[in-house]
Amino acid sequence: MRATRRSLIIGLDSLTAALAVLAIAVAAASGFVFTVLGVRVSFNTPQRTLEWLVLAIVIRCIVDTRIGPFGRLTPQWQRALDSIASEPFRVEASPSAWRRTALAALGIAAALAVLLHDQLRDFYLVPDLGDPLFSMWRVGWVAHQIVADPLHLFDGNIFYPTPLTLTLSDPVILPALTIAPLLALGVHPVVAYNILFLSGFWLSGIATYLLVERLTGSGRAAFVAGLTYACYSYRFEHYSHLELQMTQWMPLALLALHLFVSTGRRWYAFAFGLAVVAQLYSSLYYAVFFLIFAAVIGLGLLQIHRQSIRRLVGPLASAGLVALVIALPLVRAFSAAKPIKGERPESEVAYYSALPADYLRAQQYSALWHNRLRPPRPERTLFPGAAPLILAAAGMAPPLGALRLVYTAGLLVAFDGSLGLNGIVYPLLFHTPSPIRELRSPARFAALVGLTLAVLAGFGARRALRWRQSRSYQRAAFAALIAFVMIDAWPALVLTPVWRDPPPIYEVLKYTPNATIAELPLLDDETGNLPFMYFSLWHRARMVNGYSGFIPKSYADFRKEMVFFPDARSIGALRARGITYVSVNCGLYYPGCVELMDAMRHDTRLRLTADGSWNNQPVQLYEVLAP
Repeated sequence: MRATRRSLIIGLDSLTAALAVLAIAVAAASGFVFTVLGVRVSFNTPQRTLEWLVLAIVIRCIVDTRIGPFGRLTPQWQRALDSIASEPFRVEASPSAWRRTALAALGIAAALAVLLHDQLRDFYLVPDLGDPLFSMWRVGWVAHQIVADPLHLFDGNIFYPTPLTLTLSDPVILPALTIAPLLALGVHPVVAYNILFLSGFWLSGIATYLLVERLTGSGRAAFVAGLTYACYSYRFEHYSHLELQMTQWMPLALLALHLFVSTGRRWYAFAFGLAVVAQLYSSLYYAVFFLIFAAVIGLGLLQIHRQSIRRLVGPLASAGLVALVIALPLVRAFSAAKPIKGERPESEVAYYSALPADYLRAQQYSALWHNRLRPPRPERTLFPGAAPLILAAAGMAPPLGALRLVYTAGLLVAFDGSLGLNGIVYPLLFHTPSPIRELRSPARFAALVGLTLAVLAGFGARRALRWRQSRSYQRAAFAALIAFVMIDAWPALVLTPVWRDPPPIYEVLKYTPNATIAELPLLDDETGNLPFMYFSLWHRARMVNGYSGFIPKSYADFRKEMVFFPDARSIGALRARGITYVSVNCGLYYPGCVELMDAMRHDTRLRLTADGSWNNQPVQLYEVLAP
């Protein structure tokens, strides 16, 4: 039996080597074609070859990891494996863990206050008047509707009469619920949004600290790791996207996964499942990507801890069932909305699939790297920064421990995932029925690249801190590491103020039941509707306008009917959809606004209901009269 297994290993290792050589040759030659026994064989890209290579490696690991490469050097190989497997994981927290965590949380908050001082000076500032306004609408709608009519939570007041419009993008339900008490107390939507937005930086740093402190046994190394992830460059690339800052549940889920695999305790399986569901209700992208990442980490941990799979299956299945029940409302809503949205075009997903060169693109706010590296590209500006790369490289330098090997494998999977349709695994998942088909930007896998780099940076920081044992050295090294991370991440933010009050014309809508409004003019770019969505936080009326990750066909059709408003066809379209009010706002400086306002004033099918001034320009609200 042993000889048969050794022969199989020799064959698999030979196949692996041959596939590796073939993949390199295909990549170097940009593909080639040849004929074998009259059969035409073509290799256009190395992707399929790499898939076979990964499959061969997986089978090799399943068959036997203790036999040396090509059946040789087995004693030396086993000694190397034994030396790798000696890295401990701290299952029990120390008695002073809570005090250290509190100090770490304060330290991360202080560092972020320095980095984000421009933002903290004025909570009415945002990076632009695009996605931040969209997130304010999402958060405000969820906070309002969860109390007013929770059974219709997903029926947002945009794109009327299309249902389930909250599912056209990430609904950010859990973040909205956490900030709902502040909104209920009367905190301004912009201020509440910025508090929620910045909490993602801080809580992600704390969660990473908790994970890495258990992995490394060093509070200082964990602090460096937490700070690295809290101010990771990817966050500033997406400084307009609320849901992409909500990464705090992934480190907590990894911590629960470590504890579950190492102890087999049922509670940790449920903690893992709840953290994944919390991530799902915070950011759909990250939840889907994290499950792929966690599967790789979990398989690695099984190899380390040698737990009985039978012992783990029961608690994990129970936790999965509970998680599925909690996630069911979200799953049902998105399933019901699928006919409205359809599937993402493959060309769109390909555009937002990263290339390795995109990891040399620096985000626009980077004070240190913006003008030194490749220019930014939407969603594909992925340079991690020097500090995460250098510290992670120090953590991965030999001699390696088992945990670092597992996270190195996770780093490779996350990197490949960010390549999307240019990678190895993502194309396989994309062409099978899965939630991945609805996701536009595989490059957002880079959030997990950043988390893994931060974890490995914790190991690198521990190595630097242990280089000498003197207290003075360790304090100086700790301070230097913090300064290195902060200087490398230093942002030069450019912020703009948000209007604190809506136009006065919306007072009418607040006291008009079942009002439905069309905000004019209807622009070709749906981002022009974002101010109207923001203003709806004060009136909650149904509106035909909207903006989201998917644009319903019904809105595109309506916009075509409104091209020559106020002609007979457009008035008929308003009446057919049950639209009762039309507004025009020249304070947003839309082209042709004054001429449109004049035409509406003289149309007998419209009646002026409210007239005012906003942003030093006229705004008007008209009632659509019945025929």
